[in-house]
Amino acid sequence: MTSSPQYPVETDHVRRHYDRLSILYRLFWGEHLHHGYFEANESREVAQIQLMERLAERAAIPDGARVLDIGCGIGGSAIWLAEKFRCDVTGMTISPVQARMASKRSAERRLDERVRFEIRDANRWLPGAERFDVVWIMESSEHFPDKPDFFQRCARALKPGGTLAVCAWLRREGPMRDDDRPLIAAIAKAMMSASLDTLCDYRQWMRDAGLTVTAAEDIAQKVAPTWSHCARIGANPLVRLFLPLAGGPTRRFVRAFPLMVQAYARGAMAFGLFVARKTI
Repeated sequence: MTSSPQYPVETDHVRRHYDRLSILYRLFWGEHLHHGYFEANESREVAQIQLMERLAERAAIPDGARVLDIGCGIGGSAIWLAEKFRCDVTGMTISPVQARMASKRSAERRLDERVRFEIRDANRWLPGAERFDVVWIMESSEHFPDKPDFFQRCARALKPGGTLAVCAWLRREGPMRDDDRPLIAAIAKAMMSASLDTLCDYRQWMRDAGLTVTAAEDIAQKVAPTWSHCARIGANPLVRLFLPLAGGPTRRFVRAFPLMVQAYARGAMAFGLFVARKTI
């Protein structure tokens, strides 16, 4: 296992980021705050659904499963899982703004009995033992500084036979190249990533948690077009008008979009899709 640089992230900074920007995320990016999986020239909205479909297919999400969605954003995955598989979903977010937006959307879709949202810091989350059939993590683990401990807690929350389903931003395998270090550090700071780790790191942490890893795929080439879409949004006249009025973290976040395009193009970034099962 390689050692990844740590980039200190304050929990309050993450909360403020999502409280401040979630309405704009919804306006410019839609209800799913994650990458898309691009087979051809699909729209970004279609590609985002395809990423969830690919993860759900690999994880073999059972009909009616009890799901914990950690880092649920504004409820996109939770609502999709409830509608697609009739899952009973608990969404966890650090952002009160996101929780309100997600609860409103689930009420509008008449899913109140199957979908609920909690305001909770996943870094401090202490799960009840063996409660969930599925723990679903769509691009939130990047924020957590102690990922080995986090996956231990995920394993504890799963019922025997339960499934951990994860999509995560990664960096390229092996020791970090000197010419990649400034780029990865700039991305991590802008995106509030506590660390960007490798596919092998994640796979080993899941195994150390007592889980059997059944899928560990780098799908970077399929998700990379996401950032061309983001770069176009960053160039939108309304965004350019708003940006000088925004705080430093928001400006840094938007200005990192071209860095992501560059990082994927040169192979500095990877993107992991993982499925692991609790067999005992």
